Amino acid sequence: MIVLSTPNGTQRTSIGITSRNNTNVMINWDLPGWDYFSVPNITQWSDCQIACNKDNACQAWTFVKDRQINNNCFLKSGVPFLTSNSVCVSGVKQRGNNEQIIWIYIDRILSQKNPAAEHGPIHAPLWMETSFTNNQWFLELNIFIDHSVIEIFEPRDGRFAITGRVYPEEENANKLAVYVNNAPTNDENIVINTIDVWNLNTIWT
Repeated sequence: MIVLSTPNGTQRTSIGITSRNNTNVMINWDLPGWDYFSVPNITQWSDCQIACNKDNACQAWTFVKDRQINNNCFLKSGVPFLTSNSVCVSGVKQRGNNEQIIWIYIDRILSQKNPAAEHGPIHAPLWMETSFTNNQWFLELNIFIDHSVIEIFEPRDGRFAITGRVYPEEENANKLAVYVNNAPTNDENIVINTIDVWNLNTIWT
């Protein structure tokens, strides 16, 4: 995760990557948004998963346990950013055995103090193909920061582009840090091969 923040971290914007080992069924997780259909007559989450698997347009689903029947199973046209929710069970329709979905995001919760400013996360889901030899996947990102604008591109295949705006009130909210949050507890490793940083000059002369 890359963080732009004040020295004490009270005001910060995080650019990160998150993933889960099992996205087929995620108990107590919600995938809010991108709903295109509410399946009727669903009484348990497994039926909601079956409905998604049978629908070619469905990429993910969420079952809400405290909703009434006919308004508790939601099929999704994409894979939204996952959020913790104790009344939800969600899942992602799986692809090949060697593919894993991850989310690239901009976290703006603490980016600015103004309550009227937009604080919601911006994200893009991405399917990564793991190596057959060592079950690793590799990702390259180009990140551009121009005052209030943050842009993230995946340059190798152009599979996504994210643009967000933040308005930090603190003048010293320009510190850069790289860290790992919720690191794997098994034998998995996170390796940063290279980080190249350039200060770009203004286009105005």
